[in-house]
Amino acid sequence: MRISDCGLRIKGSNQYHLISVIVTILLAVFLPVNAAFAEIKVIEADSTYVLGDNDSKVDARRIATQEAQRKALELSGTFLASITQVKEYKLTKDEVTAYTAGVVETQIVADESRGTLDHPEHYIKARCTVDTDVLLRQIDRYRENQELREQVETAAREKEALRKERDALQKQLAAEKDKTKADETRKKLDTVLTREESNDDTSRAWVKLSPRMDFYGGKESRQELPQADLDASAISLRNAVQVNPGNVRGRILLASVYQQGNDNAAAEKELRAALERAPDSPLVHLKLGIVLREQGKLQDAFREFRIIERKRPNQPQMLFQTALTHKAGGNCRLASAYMKRLLLYTKKNDRPDIAKLKPKAKAVIEECGDQPATKKKRTH
Repeated sequence: MRISDCGLRIKGSNQYHLISVIVTILLAVFLPVNAAFAEIKVIEADSTYVLGDNDSKVDARRIATQEAQRKALELSGTFLASITQVKEYKLTKDEVTAYTAGVVETQIVADESRGTLDHPEHYIKARCTVDTDVLLRQIDRYRENQELREQVETAAREKEALRKERDALQKQLAAEKDKTKADETRKKLDTVLTREESNDDTSRAWVKLSPRMDFYGGKESRQELPQADLDASAISLRNAVQVNPGNVRGRILLASVYQQGNDNAAAEKELRAALERAPDSPLVHLKLGIVLREQGKLQDAFREFRIIERKRPNQPQMLFQTALTHKAGGNCRLASAYMKRLLLYTKKNDRPDIAKLKPKAKAVIEECGDQPATKKKRTH
């Protein structure tokens, strides 16, 4: 049995909570396991913003858009939770929120000015289209990759923090009687909304590109992507990081787009800017190391990989990329040693992203020969 696509109009948090509960119950009771894993689900939610004395029409539209998208994603999260329960995943509420935002794209399908001259309103309807097969594959990918998981979890936390900040500023603005103070609050609200919109642009690009990109690899694992998708994403991401320089995920994705076009100098620039905001990010250090190696800056690349190795000495992707860098420098002994470490520590790990490294690791070992590490001389 297949549940038809749902279109939901939401006005008020209690009603929204009730709808969420009903959706969860219906999905759990009526959705068979096979259908749950092979369905296209359309989920809609809306938001109406009633303008107050201090509100602008532009901000009313922006706020209504944020709320409609949030509600649509929350309903998508309810759907995700139901099908992952069927598959016996044990995801926390925060994980569901993060994964949903990382794999589900929202679209605005209605945008209208309503109400009267004395009581203007702005109405927005958002839609999420969920392919359950793609959804589950992407969740598996995040669950298996600590670095990618950290990216979507960080983005989800920032999104929630910005929402709370926006809510507080809206309340402050609604209660403000002083025109000068109202103007100052409106400027703060504009800054928060701009950051939210920057993150939304990044999320759309992430959902579109991340399933087809290998964030851990260089030329050796790059897939061909439509140039039109790359060009559109580059424009959107450049704007996103310009209006919000602290958008680390946007910079990582933009660097990946540059890598895809073999513009490693531009990719390096974005990754170094990302490190200024997230100096402890293993993913950024790994990607920067790869970019540096592909520019022939081998010693600089080793420095980036060693930062990861000190904290995560058996991280498979770091071991693999370090080995390739040693091989690029003509040091076959160390290339072979790192590939052997990779095979040793992934002996029981057959995740797709790890499994594809093993044949390449064995090829390097075979090409380099079985060269033992140099023994240190004893001192007396």
